[in-house]
Amino acid sequence: MRDKTDWLQSVLIIITGIIGAFQIGKVAIAIPLLREDLGLSLFAASWVAGAYAALGVVGGMAAGFVFSYFPLRHVIIFGLLLISGGSFMGAAASDATILITSRVIEGIGFLGVVIACPTLLRSMVTPRTQQIVFAFWAAYMPVGAAVMILLGPALMQGDWRWLWTLNGIVAAAHAVLIFALRPKEAVAVARRASPTLGDIAAVFRAGTPVLLAFTFALYTIQYFALTTFLPTFLIEKMGLSLEAAGTVSALAVVANAIGNISAGFILRMGAPLWSIFAVVFTTIGVCGVAIFHPSSPVEVSVTAAGLCLGLAALMPSSILVTMPRLLSSNQQLALALGIVQQASSIGQLGGPALLAFWTEWQGWGGVPYLFVLIAACGLTIAMVARKALR
Repeated sequence: MRDKTDWLQSVLIIITGIIGAFQIGKVAIAIPLLREDLGLSLFAASWVAGAYAALGVVGGMAAGFVFSYFPLRHVIIFGLLLISGGSFMGAAASDATILITSRVIEGIGFLGVVIACPTLLRSMVTPRTQQIVFAFWAAYMPVGAAVMILLGPALMQGDWRWLWTLNGIVAAAHAVLIFALRPKEAVAVARRASPTLGDIAAVFRAGTPVLLAFTFALYTIQYFALTTFLPTFLIEKMGLSLEAAGTVSALAVVANAIGNISAGFILRMGAPLWSIFAVVFTTIGVCGVAIFHPSSPVEVSVTAAGLCLGLAALMPSSILVTMPRLLSSNQQLALALGIVQQASSIGQLGGPALLAFWTEWQGWGGVPYLFVLIAACGLTIAMVARKALR
């Protein structure tokens, strides 16, 4: 651990995560155009969104193990280049199969980024600034998604391929920046953090990181379901234009970013994790009904979406801020982050697909029952885990 925080490197690492999240926001705002151009059903569009998480679903922890054998900065650069290449491939896609394949390539790069970045970030901060810096890191997802949802309509100009091309350029440019602005001094963690079987055993023996990962999966199911299809819902059921739906959805996701950043300060005030989880899942259940109930006016749906994403954001940030304190080494942290990312990937892949399936089965009016079910599962975990998460 350093005696002085390297703010330049910390900012560059956080921006890397934001660029990774761009690739999630670009699909959310482009779904109406994708469906029109490629003739996709809502369920097929959900797989375009969820394919980004395909590798993470089956190999998040394994990826954490493998990536930790390489210099972390190299993993980040390689991840950005994969995101760039996948975006260019997607921009040239002529059908859903090629587009989904390109999303898998992007997702491999994203997996490397989100595992390597926090581990490298840990070596760039002091104990005094760690909670605050990691709270800002935890906001990378909503910040990146919100920026892309907000700017997407203007950048696309009616053609989603422009958005993919621009994202490819941005990811490649940032990879060059990460390489060019690397620190002169050699930081041990940046060279290598080789895990052992003992580290794997230690992570599972601790128990809490695995429990946190399971809770994270429930959160990400509702997060990606809501953020992926909120613009589509506002257009199809509320009659908003693409631009208006993008603006409203972006503001809701901004609330999520604010919630992520706030979590670090709330934890410093001594709030127990289990109570944060209880508040989050209660909010998800209540707001899910308010958003999707057939009688809800657009003002209620929009307000409830912002409240849901804002308060629910306290949970992932709390988990990511807490995780470095639970583990004794960067090797164990890389493995634990791999487990968390695997849980997140399950939600990222399953959330949109589950909501699309549920909508095609029950219609938009049946979606509140899905959110109530998620909330009930989450509250059960919070109560059972109360002692472990103090």
